[in-house]
Amino acid sequence: MITKNCPYCAEEIHIDAKKCKHCGEYLDDNLRKKNQEKESKEQKIIVEQKRGGLMTFLIVLAIVALLIVLFGV
Repeated sequence: MITKNCPYCAEEIHIDAKKCKHCGEYLDDNLRKKNQEKESKEQKIIVEQKRGGLMTFLIVLAIVALLIVLFGV
């Protein structure tokens, strides 16, 4: 098997490797860009989900506070 060293972690990898099996870095620039775009989209989804959860919590908190003020529960 022909090998080379990963430019990111210096571990030995296969000469045709697209991604290092040790550090997980993409060795091909096109794959790296695609992966960065994918991760960026995933991060946006996570942020949106967190915002949605926070908004739901704040609405429920406001309703509870309103009930306490109105009815003295």
